[in-house]
Amino acid sequence: MKNTLSLACVVAAVVTFSVPVAHAAVGVEDLGTLPGDVRSTPQDINEGGAVAGVSTSAANAQHAVRWDPGAAIKKLDDLGSDSWAAAINSQRVVVGYAVDSANHTQPARWDFSGSLTVLTTPGAVSGVAYDVNDSGSVTGSAVINGVSHAVVWDSAGVATDLGEGSGRYLTSSGTVIGYSGDQPARWSSGLYVYDNHGAMLSGHNEAADAVGTTGGEGVLWLGRRRSLLGAGTSPRDISDNGWAVGVSGSQAVRWAASEFTTAQPLAPAPSAATKINNAGVVAGTAGSWAVTWNAAGVQTALPVLAGSNRSSVSGLTENGQVIGIAGFADGTWRAVVWR
Repeated sequence: MKNTLSLACVVAAVVTFSVPVAHAAVGVEDLGTLPGDVRSTPQDINEGGAVAGVSTSAANAQHAVRWDPGAAIKKLDDLGSDSWAAAINSQRVVVGYAVDSANHTQPARWDFSGSLTVLTTPGAVSGVAYDVNDSGSVTGSAVINGVSHAVVWDSAGVATDLGEGSGRYLTSSGTVIGYSGDQPARWSSGLYVYDNHGAMLSGHNEAADAVGTTGGEGVLWLGRRRSLLGAGTSPRDISDNGWAVGVSGSQAVRWAASEFTTAQPLAPAPSAATKINNAGVVAGTAGSWAVTWNAAGVQTALPVLAGSNRSSVSGLTENGQVIGIAGFADGTWRAVVWR
């Protein structure tokens, strides 16, 4: 790899400091479950506030669902068994998988009405769709002769096999980010392998930069530059302007776009930074509760859902909407949105 920069000097120790805290100027919405189900999990949210996720029964049967603002939970069509939603675009198209009668997961795309289309790949017996962009292109994986292949489907559902691996993220320009074999990679005008075998992806941006872990430490892949962040670090997300967030040890941190020699603490341990948007707003957890930090590092406690004993974050929009879960003492949890 070119331009490898080792940053072992990243601060990983717990730092004791006072964090400015603001009160949230947003509300919390309980997104609920399908009738009879006991928990729900949000997977993705679009800028319009529509959320894709999963509602699960006490017997662990799971159903892909969509929550539209101001509307009741919507069960998406299935193939007579389980289904799972991974991502949603601005047209409220959802992708994921549906399990067929042979117990194979099939890559699925649901339109605005909730109707299901199975995304096929020649020779494949199963697969999963992981991401969809606003043009309607989808990326995921398809199993051919027992081997996972990275695939991108165009808006008409025509598949392009990218070779062994799995597509995980898709930019608006159509660049696929995922795995070539077991190596993090991207496909644009050709294949570019980010890192060695066993490295793991955890986030990306529209420039096809990515973050993840390799060899027990965090790593940023910016263009063709590989920046190691030091032992005990784990970046979770990166903005389009190159700011990354994650954890160092058990503490929420961010890394500045201009240099990555120092992790900037956001809160005392235990805390974690999960998502960042292009305005520099960060969403994550402090202790057992969901919080945000603004670009100046001021922490805001997100409202607590009545009866819950914990909360966490899984998504953040450019206009500041946050999705996550609220957990309860009986071990169940429900999808929530803060806006």
